[in-house]
Amino acid sequence: MSAAPSIPVIYIAPYLDGSNPKGVADQVGKACESIGFFMIKNHGIPLTLLEKVQTQSTSFFDLPLPNKEKCSAPFGLGYMGQGTENVAATLKEQSTIQDQKESLNLNLPVRDEVWPSEPQHLTAACEEYYAKVSKLSNQLMRLFALALNVEETFFDDKVDRAFTCLRLLNYPSQPNACLPDDPAKMDQMTRNAEHTDYGTLTILWSPDSRGLQAKSRDDEWIDVVAPLDHFIINIGDLMMNWTNDKWISTLHRVVPHPDTLGQRRMSIPFFHNPNPDAVVECIPGCWSEDNPKKYDSILAKTHMEMKVSRALGQEEKMEQ
Repeated sequence: MSAAPSIPVIYIAPYLDGSNPKGVADQVGKACESIGFFMIKNHGIPLTLLEKVQTQSTSFFDLPLPNKEKCSAPFGLGYMGQGTENVAATLKEQSTIQDQKESLNLNLPVRDEVWPSEPQHLTAACEEYYAKVSKLSNQLMRLFALALNVEETFFDDKVDRAFTCLRLLNYPSQPNACLPDDPAKMDQMTRNAEHTDYGTLTILWSPDSRGLQAKSRDDEWIDVVAPLDHFIINIGDLMMNWTNDKWISTLHRVVPHPDTLGQRRMSIPFFHNPNPDAVVECIPGCWSEDNPKKYDSILAKTHMEMKVSRALGQEEKMEQ
């Protein structure tokens, strides 16, 4: 019997220091083709900074609800309370699953209606982290280009004004939670329903990632459990469009984990998307007469607005 699939771990320092960029790119390409998820270590962002953001995130979510609700904005920015979002509807419009999480969704520049005034040190910690993870996302986009056998700078002019979002996520404890006898009923207890991410890539850190699952090509749910000093990376829909399905925007979800029932769960994903006016169309080398283009060209902004509108159940427009 074959072993259960696992999420690849990639040591990216040889790309960052220039000693073996193609070797790292080959590993990334293989991971994106096989499951669309991988972990990276030695990424250059200190764990102390991640823990500082986590501390500030915890302090924010522990505030009274009226305090949190002071910062909200269109397009899913600012604070969103439990049951506000339905990510399953981005794939199945008839879905009525309401995700059992609350979030603070930050983007730059800092705006009062999006960024909270309390806790006192949250903005400084998040801005410091935002700068570092933005740089890392640009490095990953160059790695993606190498993995796809195009010029390393292929994506540069398509992401130099990237629409990015740092999300602080809190999944409140479920005191009465118990695992269903039938795994098919797991969606009924979802904390974050199965979905794909919208854009190019996601960089996720969590103090405890148990409960996150990714779906393999064989339709098997795989637990994604990362050490504290690793990031979890997955690609989004627009990268799958760009590669004509060579790379996978993988279904994933957050469900109760048997070892953490009744406990709070938190995570910090960073979502990277192309420039709003970038035209996403099949990359050279990803299609041929025998493998025709599966997607029409699409404006990144159009795709993002459609996804966010479905998740929030109302029409949303991206600010320019």
